[in-house]
Amino acid sequence: MDCRTNLQVFLPRTFSIQIEQRGVRFGTRWYTSPFCPESSLLQFFEASLFGKRGFVGVFMMPSSTLKTQFITALATLSLLALMVGCKGFFVNPTLTSLAIGPSSPTITKSQTQQMSATGTYDDGSTKDLTGRATWTSSDSSCATINANGLVTPSASVVNICSTTVGASFGTVSASSTTVTVTPGTPTAITLAASPTNPAPNDAVTFTAKATFPGSSTAQDITSSVTWINSDTTELTLTNGSGVGTISATATVGNQINVTASFSGVDSNTVTLTISQ
Repeated sequence: MDCRTNLQVFLPRTFSIQIEQRGVRFGTRWYTSPFCPESSLLQFFEASLFGKRGFVGVFMMPSSTLKTQFITALATLSLLALMVGCKGFFVNPTLTSLAIGPSSPTITKSQTQQMSATGTYDDGSTKDLTGRATWTSSDSSCATINANGLVTPSASVVNICSTTVGASFGTVSASSTTVTVTPGTPTAITLAASPTNPAPNDAVTFTAKATFPGSSTAQDITSSVTWINSDTTELTLTNGSGVGTISATATVGNQINVTASFSGVDSNTVTLTISQ
């Protein structure tokens, strides 16, 4: 049985030692031992969630000093750990995976983005490792990330750009995510499609271009937009892609409306008419 133990020691006039044993199949058991200068008894109680196993052990000991009691308690606890079948005693859980978020955020160059890193351990527990993880950004000319996971766009960003953000803790690395940085909120988005009269099984190419403040040059943002598709049954169009596919069973004459959305701004609507 694999277990994790936590020891809590309190050393006033009366103190106690407590072990919590967690097992995936065996539930939780608690062991409590009160030590009192007035008492010469050391008692351990085991309580199983399933109520099928338990014991009470009473050990005679002199009630001289807290030091003697403490040494005796630790020796007894070590023996107890062997009795209950633990693989280890006071064993730290092992980090098995690391996840970062949010996934694929988009920000303007005047904004920052706080990332998070959450570790999962072999005992099923999780821990926030944001401030302890090692963070990386693949393109510092687009955005950097500091030791606390804060993404800061470069002041020199004039075109839409993206950087791959990663995190690691020890030997465990997280799956990376992409942070997209724009010069600002678009003033306009123009959407075009070809062909606009596709037949069943045809591929349709969409192109979304945005104009940002301070620039008259439209930039391609196709891979960054969110698609608004009026008929997902007859047109398959996935965010991050600019190519959609008409269903083999699409109804001739049916019309499908598609709009691109980015940073709260919607494009014009393109209408596709299914042909033979």
